[in-house]
Amino acid sequence: MTMRALIGGNGPEWTVAEIERPEQLGAIRIQVMAAGVNRADLYALDGTYTAAGQSDGTFTAGMEVAGIVERSSLLAPDLAVGTRVMGITAGAFADYALCHPRMLVPIPDHLSFEEAATLPVGLITEHDALVTQAGFTPGDTVLIVGGTSSIGLVGIQLAKALGAGTVIATTTTEDKRAALVAVGADVTVNTATGNLTDAVLEATNGHGANITLDHVGGDLFSQLPAATAIAGRIVSIGRLAGSAIEMNLDTAAFRRQKLIGTTFSIRTRAELGDVVQALIPEVLPAVQDGRITPHLDCVHTAAEAKAAADRLRANAATGKIVLSFADAHTGTPPTPSTTANMWGSIAQIGYVVRDIESSMRHFAACGIGPWFYLEGLEPTNFTYRGEPSDMAMDVAVANSGDIQIELITPVNDAPSMYRDFLEAGHEGVQHVAYWSENYQQLYDRALAVGFTVCQEGQIGGADGRFAYLQTEHHPGTVIEISDLGGSKKFIFDLIKIAAANWDGSNPIQQIDAGLIGGDPAAQAAMLEALG
Repeated sequence: MTMRALIGGNGPEWTVAEIERPEQLGAIRIQVMAAGVNRADLYALDGTYTAAGQSDGTFTAGMEVAGIVERSSLLAPDLAVGTRVMGITAGAFADYALCHPRMLVPIPDHLSFEEAATLPVGLITEHDALVTQAGFTPGDTVLIVGGTSSIGLVGIQLAKALGAGTVIATTTTEDKRAALVAVGADVTVNTATGNLTDAVLEATNGHGANITLDHVGGDLFSQLPAATAIAGRIVSIGRLAGSAIEMNLDTAAFRRQKLIGTTFSIRTRAELGDVVQALIPEVLPAVQDGRITPHLDCVHTAAEAKAAADRLRANAATGKIVLSFADAHTGTPPTPSTTANMWGSIAQIGYVVRDIESSMRHFAACGIGPWFYLEGLEPTNFTYRGEPSDMAMDVAVANSGDIQIELITPVNDAPSMYRDFLEAGHEGVQHVAYWSENYQQLYDRALAVGFTVCQEGQIGGADGRFAYLQTEHHPGTVIEISDLGGSKKFIFDLIKIAAANWDGSNPIQQIDAGLIGGDPAAQAAMLEALG
């Protein structure tokens, strides 16, 4: 199947193309509802940046995504089909995206997909820089250079949510100061009209910021050591104003500062997974309770991708520009399977055969035994397709490890699924069985999700119920559910013990029908026979 995607590597703009829907073992596939547009996406487009996971030549663009899990991964059982998720991945600008399970987190309930798409890159960038790289501790003064960028706005909120003493943020546009204050900045500086170092030192009683997060680079970077405290940390995150600068290193040396560079483009998948998962303890709760809020500048359709890119190029946005792919997913959202994990583990494999004694001998020759054999068993209250049936059968059971093997041969012409199986020309595996000590609960759940009963009955009283569901789309796919109450568990446990200790002698042992009914004398005789 194909999907729509925005492709880079063909020229100065993304092109819309139909490509194959991605597949990868172990990955989560999501329906992309919204994707954030980042500076790095523009750099990848013009060839000056290679995103983690980006292919050589042409590539599906985008790295920040929000959507719905359409295909889950066994590596992330907490992110089931239907879960709303946000995160980072290569190829986010498409109707579907593959995601490493550790690079996704659930979307807080109160956020829309468009709002969620504004957060992942900002959260991981700022948390990694502030906490992991710079070693933030509550009470620190934090300087955010480039505060009105979408990432900077997240950084201001994050620092406040984690307990920063004072947060100072910069802008180059006077009318954007209000946006800095709105997200929690204690002090704002317009670096186009004022001196950054003087403003920071004034706000900090001459000490400077403990941590400086720089999203701009360029000439302004040379002022940062003077605005940063003794033993402070300066983290270079973005270099929008240029990466080549002149700087007096004496200031950084005399103030014993650490200059830290960071990027995600060369980090391994495992390292990126660690960065995303680090959000879970403190950052996601801050998003959930509103201490960190999304800042959405505008939403464009995939067809309007050039307009989105041009707005970012013009530095016109306050907050995140988002592309919407929701028009590709107007049907019913994916939902988890109602049957996944409802049965438990397969306890028994049932064979329907024409010659049960021959089958027992063949299995015993393969090392499976001993067999416990009961002739002419007639289940009580047995019905076939809702009608009473006098079906009788020969039954034999033995264990292979934890799995019980059952052999069944119908011995009359009364209606049953066993008779149907043989009359259709089949012989061999006819069903798999799940046993439950909460049989009625499992029975009710099976019916509630749409299964129907083809045959059912009782063996050994009211707590010996069984039911075969109408699931035989091809031979051997029938599901049986069976009550593990009463004497049945006692018998099955003994059969398992007998198999574990079998020395090959007495491969077939005929048992008393009273054993099934819980007759104490019959049970005692079996215990004696097993030593």
